[in-house]
Amino acid sequence: MAEEKKTTKKKVAKKTTADTAKKSTPKVETKATKKVETKEKATTKTDAKAKVEEKKVVKKKNYIQKVKKENKKKSNEALAAQKTLKGKKKLPTFRGRFGKKNIRKVSKAKWKKWRKPRSIDLDRGLQHGYRPKIGYRNQADLRDIHPSGYIEVMVRNTAEVETINVKTEAIRISATVGKRKRNDIITKANEKGIWVLN
Repeated sequence: MAEEKKTTKKKVAKKTTADTAKKSTPKVETKATKKVETKEKATTKTDAKAKVEEKKVVKKKNYIQKVKKENKKKSNEALAAQKTLKGKKKLPTFRGRFGKKNIRKVSKAKWKKWRKPRSIDLDRGLQHGYRPKIGYRNQADLRDIHPSGYIEVMVRNTAEVETINVKTEAIRISATVGKRKRNDIITKANEKGIWVLN
């Protein structure tokens, strides 16, 4: 009995060593297997290229071209309003009278807008810039008219385009409107002969 146990133990030990040897031995790569692997890699590359090309095609299809605005001849009312704008007052630039004078350069947009002087800045003289007053205001009929002669109206959709008076009003499309809706608005404006400002 003891001898049989020893022999079985030896057999089991031999089997386990053989299994580990099989696992540890590296696989021998033949030329045929290498060719198959390279073919597989090539097919995966071609598949990837095909997918990229498909994506490019899809992008081209989704691309929306910009519709050109066709501003036709101005109406007589707009031309008359444009002529009256020549009598409009030229206002001085009301620069903010506060802070150091050498910092407030005209070239910087930040300092072009006027702010009411407070506390220490109240004693600033005319050399620091003009102060806005009621007397500088323009006539009521000249206010809120675009240099083109039309009254500006902000538009966000096609329904708002239909309510516009072609002779006296021009549209400005809101910046939040996307390209597709913008194209719809411009096409409708072109049909009706509405002046588009932007």
